[in-house]
Amino acid sequence: MKSSKQLNISTAPAESSKLEVVKGLVSVVIPNWNGKKFLKACLDSLIASRYSQIEVVMVDNGSVDGSVEYLEENYPQLKLVKFPHNTGFSVAVNAGIRNSAGEFIALLNNDTVVDENWISRMVEVMRQHPEIGSTGCKMLAYDDHSLLDGAGDGYRRGGLPGRIGHREIDKGQFDQERYILGPCGGAALYRRSMLDDIGLFDEDYFAYLEDVDIGLRAQAAGYKCLYVPDAIMYHLGCGTTGSGYHPLVVKLSAQNNWNTIVKNIPISLLFRFMPQIIYWQAYYFAVVIVRGGQVLPWLAGTWNAIKLMPKMLQKRELINRKRRVPHSYMEEIIVRSENELYESRMRLISQSKT
Repeated sequence: MKSSKQLNISTAPAESSKLEVVKGLVSVVIPNWNGKKFLKACLDSLIASRYSQIEVVMVDNGSVDGSVEYLEENYPQLKLVKFPHNTGFSVAVNAGIRNSAGEFIALLNNDTVVDENWISRMVEVMRQHPEIGSTGCKMLAYDDHSLLDGAGDGYRRGGLPGRIGHREIDKGQFDQERYILGPCGGAALYRRSMLDDIGLFDEDYFAYLEDVDIGLRAQAAGYKCLYVPDAIMYHLGCGTTGSGYHPLVVKLSAQNNWNTIVKNIPISLLFRFMPQIIYWQAYYFAVVIVRGGQVLPWLAGTWNAIKLMPKMLQKRELINRKRRVPHSYMEEIIVRSENELYESRMRLISQSKT
């Protein structure tokens, strides 16, 4: 991190980066919105990393809590991209990527602390496995290291995402490397070459499911994802946005549930998955009503998805042009992911009874 050059950008950066890619360099991109209280722990853990070739690109989304001033005073060695307002996760992350020079792009939430070997282990795995375009890691709860925060992104045939292993007690059930659908966007490593091929994060998503979307796009283009159990980080979770039943969370989740289905599910699988789609989307609607009473946000998100459908169908065509795997492969990885989510839920229920 000490070798990074300072970069201050007061407005949105250019659409494409002109920086020369540095082989072996890991660019850690961290979006921040009023997260000053998390920054010291997060950045100090990166400084302590055993991997030496690191640059940190902090993207501030119009914070008003003194984050920018704190970073400029205490961490002048990092790159700082500044937006005047909150642009959302996808726009911020893309800006960070465009203003980075790493062969590898690590995404990290601001409310995290990483193990000293987190980066080195994922880079090592990337070099050992040329077939993968990304890696996931073991995410543990920040406040209780015996609890899993996640062991990879999951996705159901019905279009509902989930974090595999979330809130399970860590008993070694995720201590083996395995292929997964994709990594959680709050703790992931991507090959830049893959992102150059399939494109960056979808800026129509603003927040939520953008990591599932890019995971599905990567898989369709033939890039696998490997989970690395000894790459460990600690996540506070909902550090910025709060409850999963906040109106904004419900609206964006509903919108992006539909967007992801329209964009990424091949037509043959769309017909096969239709019963599950009806079931799981109705299930999510019922849950947000019962637990949060958020009918209007869900309806608003669904209406936004309808308005975005022409654009999503255009993006679907682009994904299909990049598709390098058969539809049967996509079905296989989605069903496997769904099964992992189910098995995790069963363990969690059993855990709650003991």
